[in-house]
Amino acid sequence: MNDVIIVGGGPGGLLFGHLFQQNDVKYLILEKESIGNSFRKMRPNMVLLSPAIPGTDWTSLTLKQPIWAIDGVSKPYPTRDDFVCYLERFAVDNALDVKEHTPVESVQRDGGSFKVVCGDGAYHSKYVVLATGFYAKPRYPGIPGIEGNPYVTHYANFFGCMAYQGKKVLVVGGGNSAAEIAIELSGVCDVTLKTRGPLRFFSETDDLGDIRGFSESVLKELIRFNIIKHVMDSDIRGFEGDTVIFESGKSKRFDKIILATGFLPDFPPLKDMEIKCGNNGVPLITKGGESVSAEGVFFGGSLAMFHSRCRFIHGFRNEAEKVAWKIFDRL
Repeated sequence: MNDVIIVGGGPGGLLFGHLFQQNDVKYLILEKESIGNSFRKMRPNMVLLSPAIPGTDWTSLTLKQPIWAIDGVSKPYPTRDDFVCYLERFAVDNALDVKEHTPVESVQRDGGSFKVVCGDGAYHSKYVVLATGFYAKPRYPGIPGIEGNPYVTHYANFFGCMAYQGKKVLVVGGGNSAAEIAIELSGVCDVTLKTRGPLRFFSETDDLGDIRGFSESVLKELIRFNIIKHVMDSDIRGFEGDTVIFESGKSKRFDKIILATGFLPDFPPLKDMEIKCGNNGVPLITKGGESVSAEGVFFGGSLAMFHSRCRFIHGFRNEAEKVAWKIFDRL
C-alpha cells in the first residue's frame, strides 16, 4: 500500500511527489494524460506571465532546480514549451514515480484507507492528494445560446490567429487571456473586446490576476487607437447563432465569438464523499490543506487556495511543504 496517492501530474503533483520522495514517503502520481497536460493544451509558444531569473523566480518548482538554469530557456519569461520541458526534466532528474495515461475513475474509502480506481486496476493508499489544478475544464458563462453554437468557442480551443483573417471577432472576458487573444487578433481581423466593467490593470491594482506585462501597455494603446473596440456599456443577454443580443436590446453579428471566461477545477469522482467548495469552485480546506468535508483528502497546487497568490506557482510552492508535513505527522 502507498502512503499517498497524488492525482495529477502537473506542477503541483510533481512538487508533492518530490517532497514525499525526499522524506521517504511511499507515493504514486497518477496522471490522466502526460506530465504537464494543462500546459500542453495552451497555445504553442505562449509566453508565461511569471518571471524566472535569479532573484525573481516565480516559475520553478524548487529554487534548487530552477528553470532558468536550463540552456535555451527564454528569459525573463519562459514560454509554454520551456515550462513543459522543465516539468518533464524535473520528473526525470528526480526519478519521480509517475504513471502517465492513467485516468482516475473514482476515489473511495476502503476501511481506514483509500481505494483509487483506474482503468488498469485499483491502487490503495492511506491518504490522497488531489492536484488536478484549478484550470482543468473550460468555464462557460450562464448565457443562453452558447451550447451547440458553432460560432461560439472557448479560448481553450484558440491556437492561432490566421484562421480569423478578415473576420469580425468578439472576445468576451477582461483578464490576461482575453487581452492576449485580442492583441494577437488585432493585426488580422476586426476585434471587439467585451467586458462586464472597466478593464483592470496590474499597475493600478497590484493584483496579479489583472492584465499585466506586455499586454497591459499594448492593449491600452490599441484601444486608444480604436484598433481594438472595447465594449462594456451593456451585458450580453444571449446568442442567436452568429448574433449577440445585448441587454440594451441592440444586437450585432460576428463571424466568431471567443469566450475568455476562465476555467474550473475538475475532480475525479469521489464515492460517498463530499468535497465542499466555495462560490468560485475552490475546495474549502483546513490550515493544513485537508478538505473540510472529506477527512484524509488533501489538496495541492492551485487547488489549495490558502491565499490568492496560490493561483500561481510561486504562491503554492511555499505552501506545499506545510501540507506535506501535515501528512508526514499522520504517517
